[in-house]
Amino acid sequence: MRTYVAVSLLGLVAQTALAIEPLPKESGWNGYVSPVLSAMEFRDNQVAGAGPLDVGNKRIDSLDEKAEKQSVGAFSCPAEVGYMFADQGIYLFLGNRLEDFLRLDNGNALGARVDLDRVGILEASALFSALPTEVWEDPFLTGADRQETDRTSAGAQIGLANILGTKFEATLTARSVEIDDERSGESLGLSEADRDLLVRDGDGVRLELLYTWRVNDRNILVPALDLGTYDAEGDAYSRDGAGMQLTHVYVQGRLRLVSNLALRQTNFEEKNPVFDKKQDEDEVVASVTAFYARFFEVPNLSGMASLLYTKRDSKITFYDAEASVASLGLLYTF
Repeated sequence: MRTYVAVSLLGLVAQTALAIEPLPKESGWNGYVSPVLSAMEFRDNQVAGAGPLDVGNKRIDSLDEKAEKQSVGAFSCPAEVGYMFADQGIYLFLGNRLEDFLRLDNGNALGARVDLDRVGILEASALFSALPTEVWEDPFLTGADRQETDRTSAGAQIGLANILGTKFEATLTARSVEIDDERSGESLGLSEADRDLLVRDGDGVRLELLYTWRVNDRNILVPALDLGTYDAEGDAYSRDGAGMQLTHVYVQGRLRLVSNLALRQTNFEEKNPVFDKKQDEDEVVASVTAFYARFFEVPNLSGMASLLYTKRDSKITFYDAEASVASLGLLYTF
């Protein structure tokens, strides 16, 4: 998964590999709501904002430098609501799925989970952007204010958990990304052919495989691997990537501590005409999140605190990014 700073602004908790949730046993409404307050420090030359937040550097003076660090506070409230039809073994849901919320995904999902007995739990959903990310029309404009435009995505996801009675899970995700006003390179006087290389619209596919290993009553390990490709209209943004991450869950009484380390490498198809080199990148994400159950002695209510650090190193300095996020919040399940 490509971890943009804007995604951090919307997720506001630690990136975590978690399996598809088991189906409720009884018919009725289920879901969660999680109000979260966060403080963050970040740098990113591509992102302009997220919802009501203006978080990017509107004006830059050079294409040879990293973005300036900025600090901001934010509030978010991811939620999901669903209904279980126990007789049919079908669960319908809408919202920010909890496992996506924990992995810093700002998309929304409308879908269903079905119990296929020994085959596993099948989940299929439509993905959409209820709250678009703001990016720059022309990220390379210097010496003047850059203008914002919407970046939206839509797609579908299908996954199978508890495959053939095991703890293996596979998920396939396909998304289409659209930039409303694409003007990359316009300010540089590039040729039409070079500007065509910078078009960011495209289609992406990602396959993730993970295994949930319950070491003992207190410790769970979740190793995960993923492979992804993004076919952009501009070949300079077309890319293939692979990543691995390891999640550790520690449970002691009311406390659940979730730690995560993720590494990812991305290789781009063509040279970026602005910098005459490819944008190949390495990314690392480290996080820890603590949940304390029965917060204030309220059933189904957990207190939550999270720290996250992510860094993206590119062969082109302009695309380097970094974020530190500290969050406090609540998690109520029903």
